[in-house]
Amino acid sequence: MIRRIALLAALVGLAACSNDPEYKSPIDVTSAVLFKGKSAPSQITPQQIVATLSTTPLPVIFLSLPDRETQALLLRIEQNGPYATYANKARQSVVLRDGMITGTRGLSGDLMSTDQGPLLDLVRARRTGTASYIQRWLTPEDVTRVVTYSCGVEPDQPVDVALGLVKAQATEVIAACESPDGPAFVDYYVVDGSGEILASRQWLGPNIGYAVLHRLRK
Repeated sequence: MIRRIALLAALVGLAACSNDPEYKSPIDVTSAVLFKGKSAPSQITPQQIVATLSTTPLPVIFLSLPDRETQALLLRIEQNGPYATYANKARQSVVLRDGMITGTRGLSGDLMSTDQGPLLDLVRARRTGTASYIQRWLTPEDVTRVVTYSCGVEPDQPVDVALGLVKAQATEVIAACESPDGPAFVDYYVVDGSGEILASRQWLGPNIGYAVLHRLRK
């Protein structure tokens, strides 16, 4: 019981800041969807998070798709080198590399794969620069579309992360990406001192939109 109370208390400790007036921190977004009261049936509650963390030793992430008004808790089911696959019982899954989403399955209009190396290097280093980034996502006609982006990366404000069992001092990193062949987007990452992405808002293509992700146990 004491452990469950401590876990629930940890869910409340959220703090973030940024100079961008249009910015919505992934931590603030996570806090809002968890504590806004009654909403859609798919909403994940703090009690569900506590129960999940209490019953499994596996790494756990919280995933929200705001455009679809859906949320899920995903457990790590596979580790293949630097790539970790997280999934739920509905066989919906995301693949992460150091916290960056490199693919999804079972979400309809999936992000099939990415070439994320140069972008991930800048984000993990919390360094200013420009990087290429390639997304391959499935259209409603089941055609894989390939879009190459140019992304400007810049570190922003420090942030204290405290959600689930993850507590750390980190830095927000902004990636603004443009392409003549696809919609522009802005991703936000919360990166700790080891280069691990602890929380984020990432664009997964026009069919899924943005995904908000937060690690609850590493």
